[in-house]
Amino acid sequence: MAFQRGEVVLLPFPYTDLSASKTRPAVIVSSHMYHHIRSELLLAYVSSQVSKANPQIDYLLKDWQEAGLLKPSFVRPKIATIEPALIVYQVGLLSTRDMFEVDRRLRLALNLNTHPRP
Repeated sequence: MAFQRGEVVLLPFPYTDLSASKTRPAVIVSSHMYHHIRSELLLAYVSSQVSKANPQIDYLLKDWQEAGLLKPSFVRPKIATIEPALIVYQVGLLSTRDMFEVDRRLRLALNLNTHPRP
């Protein structure tokens, strides 16, 4: 099954200490070029616990219903690499404006500025 950037999927997302995982939504952030070269997917964490969102790095989705999510949710730049076979369900697709803001938060979190620092 082919997956695309911006798709919201359900999968067993690992805890940061790798002690376990929890089935939760995530958004595919890897590019078409990446998918052409590598078999795995790069995904960012999605949570409905919006009170825990930090507006400096997390993005509260504007079009969460359009993306197929059941509750207001945010994307955190917490990245995991997952084999596509682990995807449980395809939920939906982020809107263009939400994907733009997710990309912006990823650039902030990873310090990927348009003007590199020395």
